Amino acid sequence: MRHVIIASHHRFAEGLADTLEFIGGVENMRAVCAYVDETPLEEQVAAAFASVAPDDEVLVLTDILQGSVNQAFAPYISDRVFLVAGVNVALCLELALSAEPLSTEIISAALEQARSAMVLVNTYAAEVGEDDE
Repeated sequence: MRHVIIASHHRFAEGLADTLEFIGGVENMRAVCAYVDETPLEEQVAAAFASVAPDDEVLVLTDILQGSVNQAFAPYISDRVFLVAGVNVALCLELALSAEPLSTEIISAALEQARSAMVLVNTYAAEVGEDDE
């Protein structure tokens, strides 16, 4: 089973989880919103892993690479737990809905695709065919 944990500072994770459910019907998802109450982050992280079986796959999606939230999940990295930082909606959908088991190769390819999709629209020149309107 694949578990998806979205974690962030404040409520970004909550909003992203809601969007993934709305757009993609993503299931088995948990949002960890750090620093919104007095619950220590380490307790929130441990609770997020409490229902994960040893053979389950876990995709952890965080907001900031060097942030405290990302660092709190780093000790859990394994061959079945993948930690991805700096996420956006398109990347999250691609990974959470992947029909194949996750691997570093699949995640790296999705990251490249996500990077190429981020553009400054002011300077983006889309190719428009004559048949397009």
